[in-house]
Amino acid sequence: MYEDILNKTGAQFENLVAPARKLNSVVLEHVAKVSEFQLEAAKAYSDISLDQLRSLTQVTDAKSLQDFVSKQTNVAKTVGEKLNQDANTLAGFGKDLTAELQKLAQENIASVGKSGKAA
Repeated sequence: MYEDILNKTGAQFENLVAPARKLNSVVLEHVAKVSEFQLEAAKAYSDISLDQLRSLTQVTDAKSLQDFVSKQTNVAKTVGEKLNQDANTLAGFGKDLTAELQKLAQENIASVGKSGKAA
């Protein structure tokens, strides 16, 4: 008798916790994707900065200074494009997370409906 009660309680607890586990899994996966993306972006921006510093060390006279300054427009354009791409990528991550959360919510609503009918 007690074993039956414990088994039913365990099954009910599992049904109660399962949606939270799925939610945590989806959120954790999202955080991992965003973190990896941020690390890659930080490396890319660091590389751009280091390249600029290396170029600056090559400035020795007026001509090399003029060349350095003239290249800054291209660098600014590259950084602007990179920022735009990164913003779009992050927005896509947000859309993906929203879609996954909506899917989980719909699954939970369906399972609650089944549980209500069974009770």
